[in-house]
Amino acid sequence: MRVVAEILLIHLPEVLPRDQALAHDLLAVVGTALNTIYEDAERSTEAWDKRAYHSRADMMRKEWVWALAASNYALGLALRPDPLTPAALEKVEQLIHPGLQRPARRQITDPARFRGAAQAVRRQQAQKRKPIRG
Repeated sequence: MRVVAEILLIHLPEVLPRDQALAHDLLAVVGTALNTIYEDAERSTEAWDKRAYHSRADMMRKEWVWALAASNYALGLALRPDPLTPAALEKVEQLIHPGLQRPARRQITDPARFRGAAQAVRRQQAQKRKPIRG
């Protein structure tokens, strides 16, 4: 979550006005990270369900359900050719749990290293969604 907060609250506002392509790439990283967080939570709940800890699994599902919606929205924005707006980023922040805080120091020194992330996500999704037609 720290990387998501850093990208959303520090790097995207800096990059958005001057480099839309990099902003799309950074948002693709945010969407992918949130999707991974959701999948990890879902794996944990499945393990708890196997052990008959259903109430604990349900609690965890409720706690992390926002991650999938935020991931889908972020990836949708990242893969769209339309330019990103501050209002769209604000909506992503609102979809994320209210505990999102600006990190005290940066871990990501050069956000340009994520250049090409949106293209990579597009390729990955194209491979996943091969329709079966008979």
